[in-house]
This record gives sequence, structure tokens and C-alpha cells, in this order.
Amino acid sequence: MKRTFIIAEIGPNHNGDINIAKSMVSDLSKIGVDAVKFQLAIPENVYSDDSFKADYQKENENSKTPLDMAKRHKLTFKEHLELKNWCSHEKIMYLCTAFDIDSLKFIDKELDIPIFKISSGENLTKDLIEYIAHQNKPILLSTGMTTYEEIGISLSILNAQGSKDITILHCISNYPASDDELNLNTLKLLKEKFKSKIGYSDHSLGNEACIAAVIMGAEVIEKHVTFDQNAEGPDHKASSTIEEFEQLVLSIRRSEKMLGNNIKSFSESEKKIRLMARKSIVSSVNIPKGTTINESMICFKRPGTGIPSLKAHLVIGKKAKCDISLNKIIKLDQLS
Repeated sequence: MKRTFIIAEIGPNHNGDINIAKSMVSDLSKIGVDAVKFQLAIPENVYSDDSFKADYQKENENSKTPLDMAKRHKLTFKEHLELKNWCSHEKIMYLCTAFDIDSLKFIDKELDIPIFKISSGENLTKDLIEYIAHQNKPILLSTGMTTYEEIGISLSILNAQGSKDITILHCISNYPASDDELNLNTLKLLKEKFKSKIGYSDHSLGNEACIAAVIMGAEVIEKHVTFDQNAEGPDHKASSTIEEFEQLVLSIRRSEKMLGNNIKSFSESEKKIRLMARKSIVSSVNIPKGTTINESMICFKRPGTGIPSLKAHLVIGKKAKCDISLNKIIKLDQLS
């Protein structure tokens, strides 16, 4: 069983405060998370004058426009460099999703981001995916709000400059996503249809969906995390607390142990129980020496340390070389 790569998506949940961001990194580094992920954008390069906020953003954040919201919750390029260094100090991988080409070039060239994450909203953005297509780095491709045909288009562009290491992330772009929206069976189809590694970017409440995704073969799990679910900001209410995220990590690691591998083997404990629970060929009467054993003289009882019941042909028709007492396991060296 491959080890699931677990990403704690902080995104904008630092509310534009680098000290909160660094504190979250420190806390998350202690609970077994593989990477923390942030978001970077020059807001003016992302939002036109016609932009509008999603309903969940209107409910959870009081800025008048998406541009104002993005400005309130962003960190600067310089602060992201500081964050990258802080993650190195805390021995946890720094990841970041970029939402405009200048931000993408910065995280690639200046921060040497090890993995590109393409958000669901950007998986058909021409300049971003064409730039990533020319780089030689692994890619996480989120697929919320995206048809299979559109996924195919994104993959064709990303692979145009040579086959890439791409993991397709199933995702439902609702915050939070309800149980009846999650459609986790999509994971199987994504793997079969695109012959790709699969993962899951989760926006549901609780940990159950992530555990189910791991069981279904997801190699990457990404979930939003916050320092306070009641803080003002677009993503806090749909995010896990750090304490909840720790339970998620523990549950995933336990699930991996349960999944094991596809080799049918027995633990030492199970081998001992097997000897106790299986049945052997046992004498149903006293069998004197020289007696030819017939079917009426045997039965099948525990333990399984003798001749298995399915091998009765090894006993029936043979002569007893010695007296065999009633209700005792019959052994091959007692027969001739």
C-alpha cells in the first residue's frame, strides 16, 4: 500500500497575517501532515470589474467585492518567501496554488515549488496550464466543475511538451460540499478513463469522505484547515480545525495499515488461530491395530493440527499400525 500524500490546505485562512500562517505551519508539522498549501495571487490580475462573489463568500466574508476580499486575505510575494523558509525550518513541504501568471512564475522560479497544484477554477486557464506544460514538475490537477471532456483538454495541453507526472484530484467545488454531492465513485472512473493516478480534494465536513477516498485508491488527500472555524473569511467554515486534521491524519494512516497489500498472507496470530479453528480427521471409535479404516470410523473435529478433513482419502482404506483410541487425531505415521 502506497503512503497517502496528505496536504493541509491553509489557502487564505491566515487572513493575511503571516504570524497566523507560520503558527499554523508549526502546528501542522507536528501531526504528520506531508505538505501545507497556500494560495498566491495579484488580485488585480485575477478579478475584472465584472467579478462577483460566490454565495458562500457573501455569507462568510463582508468585503464588498471579490477584489477587496482577495486584498484583505493575501500575503505578499516576500511573505511567501518567508513562509517557504519557515516550512523548511519546520521540516514540512511548502506548496502554493497560483492564480495569475506572474504569481505562477514567482513560485516556480523564486520559490522552486516542487509540485504544481492547478485549482479547479484554473484548469482551463490558457496561460497558466501552458506555462506548467513547459516545466518538468509533478502536477496535481483539481477537477471540480469540470467535465470529462474538459479534463481531457487540460491533460492534452499539459502533456503536449512530453508526458507529465499528473495526479487527477476529484473535487466538488462547493463550500461545504454536502454528502449527496461528493460522488466518490468518480475516483474509479477517473483512474480508468485517463490511466492516471488519482487523489481527492475535499470540501466536505468531517473526515469520512477522505477515508473513503483513500480506500478507493486516492494517493493524495487535500483538505482545508483553519485556526478558527468562526473567523471571518471565505473558507473557515468549510475547513477542519487543526485538531480535526490530526484525527484525519491518524485515520488515514490506520486505514493504510488495514488496506495492506494484495498478497494473501497470515499474521502469526492468525496462524495460531488457524490451528485452533480448523478441523482434523479424528477417530470416532476405538481402532485396534491391523484394522482397515472405513468412513464410519472417522469424524472431523478441532484442532487443525492433524490431517485436514478434505484429505480423508489418505486415511480411508489404510490399516492401523497401532491401536488408535477413540476421539483422537489420526496421524499418517499410524497408518500403512
